[in-house]
Amino acid sequence: MLFKAIASYAMQGRWKAAATTAVLSALAIIFPPLNYLSSGVISLTTLRMGPREGVRVILATLAVFALLAGFLVGQLWVAGLVLLTSWLPVYLVTLVLGYTRSFALSLLTASGLGILVVLLMHVFIPDTASWWQQMLRPFIDNLSQQPSWQLNAAQTEQVSIRLSGLMTGLVAAGVCLNAILGIIIGRAWQSQLYNPGAFGTEFKQLRLGKAPAVFTAVLMAMALTTFGRYVPWLMDCLPVMLVVFGIQGLAIVHAIVTIKQKSKAWLITIYVLLVIMLPQMVMILASLGVIDQWFNLRARSEKSGTGI
Repeated sequence: MLFKAIASYAMQGRWKAAATTAVLSALAIIFPPLNYLSSGVISLTTLRMGPREGVRVILATLAVFALLAGFLVGQLWVAGLVLLTSWLPVYLVTLVLGYTRSFALSLLTASGLGILVVLLMHVFIPDTASWWQQMLRPFIDNLSQQPSWQLNAAQTEQVSIRLSGLMTGLVAAGVCLNAILGIIIGRAWQSQLYNPGAFGTEFKQLRLGKAPAVFTAVLMAMALTTFGRYVPWLMDCLPVMLVVFGIQGLAIVHAIVTIKQKSKAWLITIYVLLVIMLPQMVMILASLGVIDQWFNLRARSEKSGTGI
């Protein structure tokens, strides 16, 4: 009910939508997942009110959030960072959804934005791993000084090197995930407010296609070999594709639970495991999403009836 109330309030006008988005983005400084809700508001207003009004909401949000950021952290540039990494990506992906009515194409567009982030970083920063190591140095040094930190200097350095090599892909995956969750939340709110049940059907039918699946499978195979280290820019695309096919895997799980008429406890279990075993579950769900492009697991579930 709270989420529906947020959506209903945001739909009462441009400035209420902007205030809702800005406040959620400001609270995300303390609790980051709230940023997905702010992206959802932008997606909802763009889907319901049109692209032009979506731009106006983003501009109004930028003005409000800049004031909040200046007051809370004293850094106006934070507003620009959120604009580039959160609001603009979800707006662009929402445009694709609005014009094409294709949820799959929207998700692939989000993955394209993530890959664009990877390419831009490798173009402008020749050695991204070293750059990230310098950026993370203050954080690692502060962490290593904590009483609970049990690694020695050599082990801490290894953690820093390993994390630095992953950061470009993780940042790109974060941009992709924010855009995807933004349109999921926005579309779900639109369905809840104006066409109940429509989003659930769309989501369970999600299918991304064989070409992206082949690309993802190749990246996964390369990650298991030494060849991947010679093309770091390509390996940085893997987290992005794991995110998009992880969402595909979730859609399959939701569909099979419905087809098999299973308890919602199955879905709750999946989401709990996502929280406590995120890397492993993303890999499992992404693999499920890739395999489904050839084996159509939902159709097989329908043929096998309601049994286990």
